[in-house]
Amino acid sequence: MPQTNIKEHLDRISRELTQLKKLLIYEGTIDKQKVEAIWKNLLNTSKQISKEWKGPSAVEEIREQREKKW
Repeated sequence: MPQTNIKEHLDRISRELTQLKKLLIYEGTIDKQKVEAIWKNLLNTSKQISKEWKGPSAVEEIREQREKKW
């Protein structure tokens, strides 16, 4: 999977999680089964992305951003 696809996928997951958080706050109730299913899906997706990632490690990326090498 190319890096751009991984980034797009992560961006989409992030947006969906933000929307879910807003929805849960708005409704004031948490469906524990739904939340657990979503969490498991997120963990599985994270593992898949980690396996396919070809770019720098997260630590290297953060270090570069802090040093402003870009």
